Order: sequence, then C-alpha cells, then structure tokens
Amino acid sequence: MKQRVTMATAAIGLALTALAGCGSDSEGTSDGPSGGGEVTSPAATSTPTPAITTEAPSVDPEADGAAALRGDWEIPSEDYVLHLIEDGTFVQDYQGIKDFRTGKWSVEGDTISLVGDDGDTDKGTIKGETLVFTLGTATRVK
Repeated sequence: MKQRVTMATAAIGLALTALAGCGSDSEGTSDGPSGGGEVTSPAATSTPTPAITTEAPSVDPEADGAAALRGDWEIPSEDYVLHLIEDGTFVQDYQGIKDFRTGKWSVEGDTISLVGDDGDTDKGTIKGETLVFTLGTATRVK
C-alpha cells in the first residue's frame, strides 16, 4: 500500500511539472499560430505605420529633355530594358521578367528620375546618347 501511495505521488508530481511547463511566465509568451512560444514585451503596443505617399513626378510630353528620351533603353550585360513612355510612365524588364517595375519618370537638367510604384526612386545621369544608372549605362535599343 505504501508503494502505491509513493507511485501516485510521483505520478502527480510529474503531471504538475509537465503542466507548469505549458503555462505562461511573467515576461509574457505567445504560442500563437506558430506555437513557437516567442517572448513578447508585456507593455508593447502595435502602432500602425503611416502610409508613404510620394507624389510621383509628371512628365510634360512636350518638354525637350523628356521628348528626346522617350523610347526603349537597354543594359545588355544586366538583361535590363527600360521603356520610357510618352505619357510619363515607365516599365522596366529585368532578367527575363517583363513589367518587373513600373512608375513615372521625369527629367530635370541632366538627371532622369524613375519613381516606382513601389516608392523607390532611381536617378540617372543623361550623358550624350546614354543614361548612366548605378546598375550600368543604358543605350537606346536599335
């Protein structure tokens, strides 16, 4: 009989230990959908990130700098093609992906700005018959 009481006590002790491991600690854990038990700060609050609203430049189709650049440009070594459309929009094809990136373009002096719909802006320099970007130097598609 004494042996049964000892076994029952041991079984209850193991069960309580296992259950204690499933509880939450004072730091606050979240088993969420991943069940990972990530530690979260008890005072943390989620603040929504404000939307970034960048006004994309417009292109005057009649402007000298813009009119001269309309058309297709390429950087063959990067498998890159830039389509500058007369309505002030652009389309980039990159490494076999058509319409990789789109947005609006503008010209100010010898600088061309590509403001993507993704919010990123790429700037290049107009040098003679080329457009020089960080990616490389684009020449007109023949």
